[in-house]
Amino acid sequence: MRELTIHPLEIGQIDQVFPLVQACVPGIDLEDWRAFGRDRIGAAATACQGIQCVVAEQNYIAGLCIYRIEACLFHGPALIAEHFMALDLFDRPAVANALAEFLEDLGRRHGCSALHTSIIEGADRLPESAGGLASILRERGHAVESLLLCKVL
Repeated sequence: MRELTIHPLEIGQIDQVFPLVQACVPGIDLEDWRAFGRDRIGAAATACQGIQCVVAEQNYIAGLCIYRIEACLFHGPALIAEHFMALDLFDRPAVANALAEFLEDLGRRHGCSALHTSIIEGADRLPESAGGLASILRERGHAVESLLLCKVL
């Protein structure tokens, strides 16, 4: 059984997780990630926003999620989990499940009635049978509710 821990990302770990972030968001550069991360952790983190990471037994970060809590027209308060990342070479489903379970508990603790999880297009390259993130989340009860499209301006 894996021993994964989940904790808030710390300022000193921003550079350490950059390869994980870049694997899911190939166009981001280190300075943009540093600015983005600093705005959401440490003193900037609140009960309503933050970055959580999954740390494996060998002390490497195998998963990451950026979240915020906001009002949703359909559900009332909702935990919005953006940039859900689980990139473990040994047991990706365990990392994804640990992060999803944490987010579900966090949402419940804050009175949220829904958890919206966003997986970056292309970040889920593994096929369904190999532990794709969408498949893992569907197994946990997540369902497609809407489709988010983006046009870069």
